[in-house]
Amino acid sequence: MKEKVFVNIAFDEAIKSYIACLNDKDSLKYNSFIVVTIRILALIYGKLDILNPYYLNNNVAFFNNLAKYGMNRADLAVFKEEFLNFYNFEKENDTKKIKIKNPYFKTVLKYLVDMFVAKKRNADVSIVEEEKFLELTYTTHTKNYYQISYRYLNIDDERYIEKYYYSKLNEIEMTREMDLGKTISTPLNLEALNYLGIGLSNLKDMSIGDIEKAQNEVYNYFEVDATSQTRDKDLEENMNYYKMYGKKIATGNGYVDILLLMSVIVTTLSVTAIIICSII
Repeated sequence: MKEKVFVNIAFDEAIKSYIACLNDKDSLKYNSFIVVTIRILALIYGKLDILNPYYLNNNVAFFNNLAKYGMNRADLAVFKEEFLNFYNFEKENDTKKIKIKNPYFKTVLKYLVDMFVAKKRNADVSIVEEEKFLELTYTTHTKNYYQISYRYLNIDDERYIEKYYYSKLNEIEMTREMDLGKTISTPLNLEALNYLGIGLSNLKDMSIGDIEKAQNEVYNYFEVDATSQTRDKDLEENMNYYKMYGKKIATGNGYVDILLLMSVIVTTLSVTAIIICSII
């Protein structure tokens, strides 16, 4: 039997719980944050790269695996301590009647985002894998009720990690990432491009003209003036509006907008009248 603690008590307990719950994936423990952290690491690096060092009780091999996509060793050392801080804070929090936000929740997730972005820089990542990562990392892609509830308790902005993720992707040096000797005249909002079904894998094969045309289509899709000096700020604001309420019913012409709104109201009243009459 293993007697030593693997890495620290947080990692040791998290991996033990992960292994114990592999056949009980609907359980609260399997969907607890410490186990979800291990699930994210297994997604990024592969299950064997996480579990084999644990079975061998080899801390060095574990962190060598975490560094294989280029993560800074100093950052990994901080990640290790922040995960322990999260664990200790949560243990203390469990003894209190009134829970308070765990300040290490966001920090640990940000390091996990950094790891995934490092992988995207240095390896092929499928859309399926990226979507699974976004589901696990407490973004708006998350469908699990345990995770949604926990995010609600520990973070004010539900899109905080999502915003961080896309900001890190936008930091990627395009000439290196896309292997292009090109200069793009406008900063690319990768999250916005994703709405049109365009990811980095697509951008690699596109010409400068096609990329800029795609960006202009993004501005048009989110109803942003592409000639405005504040277009990128406007794009972010309109994207946030879209996520909350759906696309705006607007044309830019006040008179036409009023007619559109009136037509929606009239249609709604007509449908309501039909329903009432059918009931009567």
